[in-house]
Amino acid sequence: YYGRYVDWAAENGILRGYGQGKFGPHDPITREQMASILYRFAQFLGVQPEKLDESLGYADSGSISAWAHDAALFCQTTGLIRGVGNNSFAPKNTATRAEVATIIERFIAYVIA
Repeated sequence: YYGRYVDWAAENGILRGYGQGKFGPHDPITREQMASILYRFAQFLGVQPEKLDESLGYADSGSISAWAHDAALFCQTTGLIRGVGNNSFAPKNTATRAEVATIIERFIAYVIA
């Protein structure tokens, strides 16, 4: 039922999957994967901030994958992902439903502002 939406998002560069045509629809999503999707969707919509923060301020920024660095900067700059305890981004942690709902609410508010 969600195939056409995944195809649309992939065709528009929002979803990239794991490479080699693999998507993993039943896999949990990590916080850095979610940040990357939001970042690419914001690019698609043309709603990027004029300037991103120059550096990451999360306590665990060194553990953010290189491919997710700009996405984490976007989320930090816009306040979409504010971190978990101890100002940690927790990039490899699975995003909970509550986190996803909160972050999507923030994303919608950011887009329509």
